[in-house]
Amino acid sequence: MDHDRSPSPDPTRPNAFSRVNIVKYTGDTNPDVWLEDYRLACRAGGASADRFIIQYLHICLGENVRAWLDFLPADSIGSWADLRKVFIGNFQGTYVCPDNSWDLKNYKQELGKSLRDYIWYFSKQCNSLPGVVDADVIGAFLSGMHCKTLVHKLGCQKPHTTHELLEIATNHASGEEAIGAVFERDQHAAKEKRRDRDRPSSSREDWKNKKNRR
Repeated sequence: MDHDRSPSPDPTRPNAFSRVNIVKYTGDTNPDVWLEDYRLACRAGGASADRFIIQYLHICLGENVRAWLDFLPADSIGSWADLRKVFIGNFQGTYVCPDNSWDLKNYKQELGKSLRDYIWYFSKQCNSLPGVVDADVIGAFLSGMHCKTLVHKLGCQKPHTTHELLEIATNHASGEEAIGAVFERDQHAAKEKRRDRDRPSSSREDWKNKKNRR
């Protein structure tokens, strides 16, 4: 004789109960969050007893999840606490977890990449992780870059928010780029002077005359 695998409570339907408007659970989202949303939706629809909410659950499950519920041992769910335990315990490992601060810490400034590139990609990564606290963002940023002068500046200015961090870092990168441009221009001028000095005097005069005619 087959056993009834569905949850054991079998209450009557509330007199005034509206159909629950919630996306069916398929195992792809956080089971804890979905289960609480489902319970709230049932209560908003007029159900006050957890026994009925448990019994109604199978209607709001996807096909694969419903099959899991049907094959549970008989009488394994007798309360809301029982349901939470088996439901979350089974589906906690099946859904795709969002990125967290550990994923942010894994992002490192690659050798040869500019500070501005690192700031841009790091900022983009932050935008995909809205739940990460500012302290973790700042720590991940510091551990992932190679610019010692910026580390020193951040240590002195002590930003408290992600916005302050990125503002300081962006301004620092702009300053470094400006200094680099001046340094490169000076190097080019010095190279031209050395080249002019090393030319024979006759060639030097010809080169100056050619330069003046341009």
